[in-house]
Amino acid sequence: MRSLTIPIQAGRLTMTIRREELALEDCLACATRQNPRRLYLFVSKVLGKHWPVRPSMMRDVHRRLAEKMAHLPGPILVIGMAETATALGRGVAEEAALQTGRDDILYLQTTRCRLSRPLAFDFDERHSHAPDHRVYLPDAALQPLFRAVRTLVLVDDEISTGRTLAELARACLRLNPGIEQIALACITHWLSVAQQQELTALLERPLLFPALIEGSFRFEPDPQFPSPVLPSALMHPNSNHDDRVTDPARAGLIAGRWSLPMGFRSQRERVRARGDDQPLAIIGTGEYAYTPFRIALALEEEGCDVCYQSTTRSPILVGDAIVRRREFLDHYGDGVPNYLYNLDPQRLPMVIYEHPALLAAHSLADELGGLALAVEESCRAS
Repeated sequence: MRSLTIPIQAGRLTMTIRREELALEDCLACATRQNPRRLYLFVSKVLGKHWPVRPSMMRDVHRRLAEKMAHLPGPILVIGMAETATALGRGVAEEAALQTGRDDILYLQTTRCRLSRPLAFDFDERHSHAPDHRVYLPDAALQPLFRAVRTLVLVDDEISTGRTLAELARACLRLNPGIEQIALACITHWLSVAQQQELTALLERPLLFPALIEGSFRFEPDPQFPSPVLPSALMHPNSNHDDRVTDPARAGLIAGRWSLPMGFRSQRERVRARGDDQPLAIIGTGEYAYTPFRIALALEEEGCDVCYQSTTRSPILVGDAIVRRREFLDHYGDGVPNYLYNLDPQRLPMVIYEHPALLAAHSLADELGGLALAVEESCRAS
């Protein structure tokens, strides 16, 4: 067991580490949120969100977490939390299926998108900059597997109180009371034994906590730090995203069947011609993060010098672990502020969208002097 203290603009974080499968310093840094509801932020170095990461390191994290839940009784429903953990959640599900060869792992993600499909339930992440989450019912062909789920696995990058995941788990249990056990999987797990016991009693099921790092933390706010103003992010109440989203993870999919999109194979020469030997920065867009990560991984495996990261709705102040911040409006046309952090200016940016219409609608790639691609096949045709 060891302790360390990290000062940030808003105060001081003191962490006590009980177990480290990977060194804490290799996995996270700390920053200050532009959010008065929660001022501190653990900035993951291995998630592929706010910090550029080698795709092979991301996959190693996925594999390590998958090993901890791949043996659980099936069918298994894995849910990744939007937007930060959509690549992590699907990565864990995909790697668990590949490790075992099983075909009873169903993956879904929560989403902030509004779609004209049956809603399973919605819930709030109260401390978040974007609190509303939706979970849509899987397509009809997946309904028998969905209704037969015995193990529920909820995936987030870190768990500090467990309240949000507990709310999500309770919603799942109301829909499917036959779930026998639950796993709350994450990279960094901050719950005390007492908190774990409280969650187990609340959910009335055996509860597992697969994680790579376990410990506790304490945040001491600086009373002189001025409370930041949360950016306005009001979407029109009647907005709909049907014509701009194609990622099948929102409709449910069987893990272990991912393949490199045909749309990217036709783009490889364009990337090579533009990039020559320049290092690449592959950039996912918001919730659409898994396929861009796998494209980055494929390029790395071909010998390219590539890092991966994603745009985000999370407002973070420059300083501490945040060296650079670029702000722009979201790619769905909702008028929501989005951000890209710590982009390496020496790398050629390649922004990857889920729908071709977004290429003309969003100017981020042009602003960065990079490329933009849309490669995902429609979930309605899959």
